Formats: sequence, structure tokens, C-alpha cells
Amino acid sequence: MPDPILCETDGPVTKLTLNRPDVGNLMTNDMGRQLAQMIAAAGQSQLIVLRGAGRDFCLGRDLAPPPPGPPPTALDVRRGNLEPVLELYGAFRRSPVPVLGVVTGRAIGLGCALASACDITIAGGDARFQLPEMQHDLPPCLAMYALLDRVPRKALMHFVYSTVEIDTATALALGIVSRVAPETKLDAEVDEFVSMMTKRTPAALRAVKEFLRSAPAMDSQGAMDFAGNLLANVLSSRR
Repeated sequence: MPDPILCETDGPVTKLTLNRPDVGNLMTNDMGRQLAQMIAAAGQSQLIVLRGAGRDFCLGRDLAPPPPGPPPTALDVRRGNLEPVLELYGAFRRSPVPVLGVVTGRAIGLGCALASACDITIAGGDARFQLPEMQHDLPPCLAMYALLDRVPRKALMHFVYSTVEIDTATALALGIVSRVAPETKLDAEVDEFVSMMTKRTPAALRAVKEFLRSAPAMDSQGAMDFAGNLLANVLSSRR
């Protein structure tokens, strides 16, 4: 059986590929834990690149049916089905290394959340994004957390309640993706971006991510002081 997630080291770049193309790269809980561990293990890289094998980036979660017996408690549900996703989102945010997502085809449910959780996301023109959970009266609170600091609140509310599938132009306007490339030029544009990133110093790359992770929650003075300290550290490391 092929590995559900492929990990390849290419110089300073760690390449991670969701590898279940026959089912649209649906993510199991074990895959969520594995991906979180891989992101954490790539802490010495300069860049992490995440993509899906085959046509679709990720069609969401692949949950096992509940075992026979009494209904699970809320604690059981959180530990068994929710913690793996929360740990995965935490790995994206805690990683000192910027994560580049490359999205083709559909990014549905968890797939949409992963595309948004990446620090930079380049999507092919054919990509589509959707949070369909409310069609089943399931509030996608975990996915909303991943989109919370990417998408404006009123736009996020409409996206969640309407369950509408959006195209790349809308995803770009909302902040789910960073850039859209024609399908025929996607790989070349990704390669160009990766090449550019690997020419930067690790200290500079990490400082940008660290600032944008923490500064938005600070008051103005704190953010200003943090900016000065980070830049001073980067400049002093070049001597």
C-alpha cells in the first residue's frame, strides 16, 4: 500500500504530498497526525511545500464509522476526531518555516481549511473551494478557525452558511489563496517562487512568519517593538 503522505527533501525544501488520489486525498485522523509530525520535523528547512497528488488537492476528511456500543461522550469525540485536526492546525501555526500550499482541483472542507492554513497558497485556475458542512447541520468550527485570520468575518459567515462553492477569483478576494496561476503555468510559477524563497536567508524568512503570526494580536506599541527587535536580530546575524 502506498504511503498516504509522501515526504521528500530537496535541498532546503521539504515537499509534502497528500497521496490518496483515488479518493481525492481524503484525510484520515492518522494522516492528520502524520502531517503534523512531518511539518514539525521540517523545522530546519527554509520552505515547506504542500500539495495533493492527482486532480484534487483534498476533498475533506475520511472518518471511520463509530464503533458499536454506547454513544461516545463529548470528550471521546474531541479526543478521537477533533484533536488530530486541532494538532494539525497548530503545527502550521507553530512551524517557524513558511508553508507554501499548491492547490489544484477541489479543496473541500478540511481541504479548504488546509489551503487557508498555509502561509502562502498558489492555486491553479481550475481550483474550487467549499465548506459544505452546514448542508448536514454540522457547524464547521474547526475549519472556521483555520480561516479566522484570513477571511473577513461577514464574508466567512456567508461562505459557511451558504455552503457555496467558490472559484479562485473569489478565494483570492477573500484571502484563502495568495495568487492564482493558469493551470498550464502553475508548476512553473511554483518553481519560480520556490527558487526565490531558497535564495533568502532562513533568518529573514522566519522573521516574516514570526511577525505576522504574533503582531496582529498585539497593541500598536507592542507590534512596533516586536518589529524592531526582529529586524535587529536579522541584521545582527549578518555580521
